[in-house]
Amino acid sequence: MVMIYGQGTFDNYRAALAAVGLETEVSTDTAVARRCEGLLLPGGGDIFGGLDRRETAVINAFVARRRPVLGICRGMQALNVYFGGTLHQHIWGHAQLCGRDHLHIVHAAPGLLRALYGARFTVNSAHHQRIDRLGQHLKIIQRCPDDGCPEALEHDELPILGLQWHPERLPEQAGEPLLSLLSSYF
Repeated sequence: MVMIYGQGTFDNYRAALAAVGLETEVSTDTAVARRCEGLLLPGGGDIFGGLDRRETAVINAFVARRRPVLGICRGMQALNVYFGGTLHQHIWGHAQLCGRDHLHIVHAAPGLLRALYGARFTVNSAHHQRIDRLGQHLKIIQRCPDDGCPEALEHDELPILGLQWHPERLPEQAGEPLLSLLSSYF
């Protein structure tokens, strides 16, 4: 069972995870966090300063048990803040344009994302905040070559991955491999 942090339906995330055989539960409750095997921190609103205590407690529940966490867009930013990093509050060139995701090339470091997608591939952006100071034990594993914007990060010891982009909104042939791999360790 994968916990999707938040309130609402999150149909796009639930459908993507269901496509690879994973059950989901949408919640902000730490009791739910303690019985789930993985956490998805979805996209959403801006982060100003720190995380609220509920989101921190849910992330703590997964970190303490060394369970996998995937942060997407705002979720990646939340992971950076959780581990002591900071955010630029407003950047240009990565927000949605006319209601559509901004598409751009990224470069991936050797590792998971490069194995799945190659050294260079196209991702979608819909954000205006980005990592400023990187959190402890995190490393950037993907960047936009045009402006250096971090597009993915991972923890150096824990099964934690953050994507600034939205794999659930990529065409099936691009998004499926990542979600399939992640399902094996959820």
